Amino acid sequence: MSRLKNLIRKKLLDGYLPCHVVSFKPLIFFAYDNDFTANWEQFKVHIPADRPSFLFLQLGWQHETDATARPFAEKLLLIAAERPQLAVTVLANSPAEVEKLGSLGINTVFCHQNAFLDERKYPLVNIEKRFDAIYVARITPFKRHQLASEVESLYLIGSYHLRQKAFVEETLAKLKQAHYREAVPGRLIYREMESARCGLCLSQEEGAMFVSAEYLLCGLPLVNTANIGGRDYLFPEFAVKNVPDDPTAVAEAVAYWRSNAPDPRRIREATLVKMRESREVLRRLLGEAYEASGARCPANLKLPHKLGLRCTRMPWMNYFHGLKG
Repeated sequence: MSRLKNLIRKKLLDGYLPCHVVSFKPLIFFAYDNDFTANWEQFKVHIPADRPSFLFLQLGWQHETDATARPFAEKLLLIAAERPQLAVTVLANSPAEVEKLGSLGINTVFCHQNAFLDERKYPLVNIEKRFDAIYVARITPFKRHQLASEVESLYLIGSYHLRQKAFVEETLAKLKQAHYREAVPGRLIYREMESARCGLCLSQEEGAMFVSAEYLLCGLPLVNTANIGGRDYLFPEFAVKNVPDDPTAVAEAVAYWRSNAPDPRRIREATLVKMRESREVLRRLLGEAYEASGARCPANLKLPHKLGLRCTRMPWMNYFHGLKG
């Protein structure tokens, strides 16, 4: 039976473009930056040339620097020339991205991706604290696991690409004190996070890092290094220790949270307050899109977990909310 279910799932999932459709008439949809630009020729088939359509793009990696922002902007401008009726709005994770992409001619607003986590997936539960710190991160160089080398009570969860197997083995060998699991089902990740006293955010450059907000919704304070990509903008000030790129500093911050744990409910509620600001921004933008096309925005419009992008999606989500490739 499981084999049959997998075949049905594959049949329904195959051939759908990486996006989530809010409305087909008018066409309003969400996608990630490179997922959209890399598949433009397939997306173009669905974009009307004779009436407005609306795309809201999230950023999977930082776009604060010329090296990333400029090529992306150039692609979007070429696409705009092909389909001028497509209104593209980039949802930035930092004010620096708004400024950089705006200067390159791209309509960009600050609307943080982490605001669209469904908090119901991260309930606060009474679980024994077994670890001082947890780092949920794929094992790859930019995640900088080595900065946790002096944390004695450490829990690591993270998959890896086989081509980096040698790096993974070297990294784990240097973190012998850590309890390691390669993967945990997404529906259970909150239980693993809440078995720790704080969450680690150690990369110097990436996107907004969903996990950083998942920690917070689970009531964990953070140990955070300086970074670009925007993750800091949903952090409650009282729940984060910002540290230099130094293993000793990371370990000292972990020890601080072990002895000075904030109320988990206070962390969660303060995070939700920040998340609601971006949710309201997107609801306003969606309302304007419906209005511009002469349609009425549904009163009960719901925003799916992670906007329906890059998360486990049931086949019928693709069937009802996807575009065929």
